[in-house]
Amino acid sequence: MRIGIILTTCGFWEMTREALDSLERAGGQPRLLVVDGGSADATVELLGRRGIEVLANPEGISLAQALNQGLRTLLAEKLPYVAWVHNDMVFFPGWLEGLAGVLERQPQIGKVAAWNLPGRREEWNDERASAFMREHRDEREPGNGCPWVMPVRVVRRVGGFDEGYLACGGYEDWDYNNRVLEAGFAVEVSRAGAVWHQGMGTRGRIGQGEAPGLNMDRYFRRWGPGPRV
Repeated sequence: MRIGIILTTCGFWEMTREALDSLERAGGQPRLLVVDGGSADATVELLGRRGIEVLANPEGISLAQALNQGLRTLLAEKLPYVAWVHNDMVFFPGWLEGLAGVLERQPQIGKVAAWNLPGRREEWNDERASAFMREHRDEREPGNGCPWVMPVRVVRRVGGFDEGYLACGGYEDWDYNNRVLEAGFAVEVSRAGAVWHQGMGTRGRIGQGEAPGLNMDRYFRRWGPGPRV
């Protein structure tokens, strides 16, 4: 089963390189597409040297725009699932197959996210993480998270992300989750797939300006306060 993965970047090559290395070690042969939001370092050039397809934006774009660029490209291909990953994550064998398996067994789920492993990076190796996923493969719950995987049929029904959300200031994911729910699908987190996530690896290092507040206002006007999952 071939799955299309969107990796969004905006600089910080060393962090991205570590994520790519772990994706390669995890296997599964996904179709990888990087959408770069105007990296000021050598990220785009170095991705090219590794033979990775990059949609390079010379100027900064919002996360919603980057995701839509990736989705448009992957939806033009015959892939059953699409996924999004951060560049500050570590991946382990079986994580992607585990999430795709949940979607195969539970067609009412429209968006499933991986479980973020707790503790320090050094506490998790391939053997321990894979054992965790096997032991907890049937455990899932309503919730929002990243990385996530979606069936292409659900993406086609729900559509793209709202590009009215600015920068990577948040709330675009809550908005999208609500639309998935309104389309009649569940949004869940599953321990059948698990990753280690540093958190705020890019977002915490770049200026957001007024974007978080404006995004919050946009979300609250549409949906009211708080997430629905």
